[in-house]
Amino acid sequence: MGKSNGKRYNEEFREGAVKLVLEKKQSIAQVCRNLGVSRGTMERWLAAEADSHDADKVRMQQLEKEIRQLRKEKADLEDTVDILKKAAAIFSQSQRKSTK
Repeated sequence: MGKSNGKRYNEEFREGAVKLVLEKKQSIAQVCRNLGVSRGTMERWLAAEADSHDADKVRMQQLEKEIRQLRKEKADLEDTVDILKKAAAIFSQSQRKSTK
């Protein structure tokens, strides 16, 4: 794996670089040279752009996010049910003691 030079590019820069290749029809090599970006980085940005427009992948990501959220909600509800069961047991014990 290559050694990272530590450069970080903001979203606006990435989008501009991708537009140069996709809309302005400049070659990847030319854009990389002009912007000082490695070819591997540029290819990752292009792949990410393609993925963002793939309807199936976008839908899959949405479903995965929804599944994570629903699992969290389920765990929270299970915790609530456990607490309510314990509270009901405590109240029923105190009820029995007061009727004796």
